[in-house]
Amino acid sequence: MIRGLYTSASAMQTNLKRMDVTSNNLANVDTDGYKKDGTVQRTFSEMLISRYDKNGKEELGALGTGVEVDESYTNFKEGNIQHTNNKLDLAVKGSGFFALQTPQGIRYSRNGNFYLNDENQVVDSHGNFLLNQNNEPIQIVPGREISIDQQGQIFFGELEGETINLVDFENYTQLTKIGNNLYQTEEGIEEIEPEGSSIMQGYLEGSNVNVVEEMASMIEVTRAYESNQKVIQTIDNTLDKAVNDVGTLA
Repeated sequence: MIRGLYTSASAMQTNLKRMDVTSNNLANVDTDGYKKDGTVQRTFSEMLISRYDKNGKEELGALGTGVEVDESYTNFKEGNIQHTNNKLDLAVKGSGFFALQTPQGIRYSRNGNFYLNDENQVVDSHGNFLLNQNNEPIQIVPGREISIDQQGQIFFGELEGETINLVDFENYTQLTKIGNNLYQTEEGIEEIEPEGSSIMQGYLEGSNVNVVEEMASMIEVTRAYESNQKVIQTIDNTLDKAVNDVGTLA
């Protein structure tokens, strides 16, 4: 009976973590370039239970001892690309990430919602610099029309400028979310050139969160949590009766 308490409690903790992930996905449904997260659960080791009577030992089967979140992962499926007609809105069609210079070093993002700062440098909403292929901040020539081709080459009218540094990685499990829609890599991980990818000027990639799927997941998690909560209440009531009623001497 006590084992049942621990089993249900572990399931409640797991569903709380799943709820946190689902809630965060829903909170970022309108965040440009956001990639939704998911969780992988695993069970604790099962126990083989047996019964002993006058006929000897009889195996009854395996008994589960609980579940936990084994790991979380990011789904890098491409989001819907939407037309904005803003010259500094950029979307990556295919794989790849924009390289950004942050106070903590170079980080990566799919969010192509960029602006000009006071020094005519291209930055994101947090002031991080968009980098060229030399990993230097991109400088815009004031007063000239900006156009960007699919390879990331920037033009100011007929004047050729810098090229946006679009990078990719062989294994996305080496990327870690660090907040503000940014990713960092493990030390020593090399950047590679994206294959078949292009940059679309005047477009933004939306979040890849499906609201209907996430709401269904939230309902499922809520019901699973409530079911385990009721199991714990039932066991607690049974233990209460065992201690206070059955154990009472007449």
